Amino acid sequence: MTKILSYLFAGFTLLLTSCLDTGCVSETKAYMKVNFYSYETKAIAAPDNITLYGADNAVKIYDNQKKITLPALIPLKYSDNETEFIIEINEITDTMRFVHSNYLHPISKECGYSMWHTIDTVYFTTNKIDSIALTDKEVSLRNKENVAIFY
Repeated sequence: MTKILSYLFAGFTLLLTSCLDTGCVSETKAYMKVNFYSYETKAIAAPDNITLYGADNAVKIYDNQKKITLPALIPLKYSDNETEFIIEINEITDTMRFVHSNYLHPISKECGYSMWHTIDTVYFTTNKIDSIALTDKEVSLRNKENVAIFY
């Protein structure tokens, strides 16, 4: 009888531990964090509306979004060392091209790896954008601004 109870207890314990959620609970996607600043005041100022999409991709990251939450989270390409965007700030269009390197960064056994980036250079047009500053070249999971766009 004690043997049967031991087996039942072991089976019950295995059943309980197999139901525990020990999967990945961390963020694994590293986004470029972008803040927008007024050129005149140098203060953070979200545009009245913004449209943003990849130059080679019609899927819009922001689609005529009103008063976005800052920082804006913008993905960079994993498969290339350049990512180009079309950005429309308050109905005036510019392009931005980020030259970057990509590398795998281990997170944990449960979460695996994340692709991180190092921004080398940024090129842009100046229709609405006045200037762009690289404030932290390392695009990672940290909540730290990478790019400041002055418009």
